[in-house]
Amino acid sequence: MIQLVNSHATFIRRQLLYLLVVLVAVTQSGCGFHLRGSEALPPEMAVTYIQSANPFSTLVDDFAAALRARGAKVTERLEEATAVLRIQENDKERDVLSVNTSGKVLEYELRQTIQFSVATAENLPIVESQTVSMSRAYLYKSTDVLGSEREKDAVRRTLQQNLINMAMLRIASAAR
Repeated sequence: MIQLVNSHATFIRRQLLYLLVVLVAVTQSGCGFHLRGSEALPPEMAVTYIQSANPFSTLVDDFAAALRARGAKVTERLEEATAVLRIQENDKERDVLSVNTSGKVLEYELRQTIQFSVATAENLPIVESQTVSMSRAYLYKSTDVLGSEREKDAVRRTLQQNLINMAMLRIASAAR
């Protein structure tokens, strides 16, 4: 008799857990929740060509990866493209943020600005020229120059990824 009650209680717990999972899934889909990178691009961007003064830069690679993650095909031939993403500017700066009493650098600020636009193959604007800019600070240790350089590179990489995400959100908003 006790085992029958325990199995019934286990069955009810499983049913309640299943109901809870379904309820969470339904409420998440109804509230507008989307995973990062799941924003729809304008349909004209199905096949996109990336135009840049420096076509072999990490910025072009990151834009291409972001476009592919959102379902676009990135082409290296302008004739095949239905849209052109133009990277008009990619400025990277590094400024001293703080120094110690002997004048040695303690902290740097990295800043990057990207200016871009998107147009159809017929040169009709999809996204007018947009500028996104961001900065991040990092500590510099003069006793660990190699470690500080690695930290600078990691901060720069994260900064660029965040800028690409901001740019992709602006491009996706043109689809609405």
